Amino acid sequence: MTRFRTVGVVAHPERDCGEVFAGIRDWAEQHDVRVVTLEGPSPLSAVGERLPDELFSAAADFMIAAGGDGTILRALALAAPAGQPVLAVNVGHLGFLAEIEPVELPRALAAISGGEFDVEERLALGGRVTIGEHTVAVRAFNDLVLGRISGQGQAVFSASVGGELFARYVGDGLIVSTPTGSTAYSLSAGGPIVAPMTQAIVLTPIAPNGVFDRSLVLAPTETLRIDILERSATVRLERDGARHGDIPPGGSLDVSKSPDPGHLIRLGGMNFYGRARQKLRLADPPVFGASDTP
Repeated sequence: MTRFRTVGVVAHPERDCGEVFAGIRDWAEQHDVRVVTLEGPSPLSAVGERLPDELFSAAADFMIAAGGDGTILRALALAAPAGQPVLAVNVGHLGFLAEIEPVELPRALAAISGGEFDVEERLALGGRVTIGEHTVAVRAFNDLVLGRISGQGQAVFSASVGGELFARYVGDGLIVSTPTGSTAYSLSAGGPIVAPMTQAIVLTPIAPNGVFDRSLVLAPTETLRIDILERSATVRLERDGARHGDIPPGGSLDVSKSPDPGHLIRLGGMNFYGRARQKLRLADPPVFGASDTP
């Protein structure tokens, strides 16, 4: 039996998470588990003890994320340095990363208390932004996106792997995604669906002005370098959908596999392929009728 002494709760500040909070409180009281939450505007004041980010991450044995994929990604980022697993509860619209719905939480927590769960590792990206002599580190679980800023002209890049030039791009931007992020922005831009068990880095151009518009899939042992060329406009870097900062011509982004992966709790229900079919509403060709079974 798995013994958890402290659970950290990360919740979307504007979603109705009342059912989730009630389930956590009941379970924590029954199993003598301490509940901690993050500081800041949140409906969590009645759920547990509020802690700043660094103390919160160190205190929790595992985390519960209640919200959509953005909330789950935030929880993964907080939990990754200590290798803590995250139970993702869908209180959003799509919830592609979520394992359960709120009504299923009591059953899920009972399974976790009994050690009846698996932990699925998710590759994270480790990025290094260089502007002149200044370098800043950045980590992402879905994607790092370099995009043009509206009204400032096209983005112009070169992409190299292992010091060897692969391609130059002119267009709206480039997406560097994990397998987890392959079903997000990268997929919308024409990239492949990559199973999360795969260790890979995916580079996908956004509306390129050229003949070559295909994705490139790299090994996790390789390093991708993207240079913003002098003829480019300044580009914006987004990390998992949040603005990180702007990079002017002459700057660069180096991306490789992060040493701190994410960990999601899985309870043996629907696997990635069933989840992808359901969440993406993959439709069969017209030749198949409603009576056809898999």
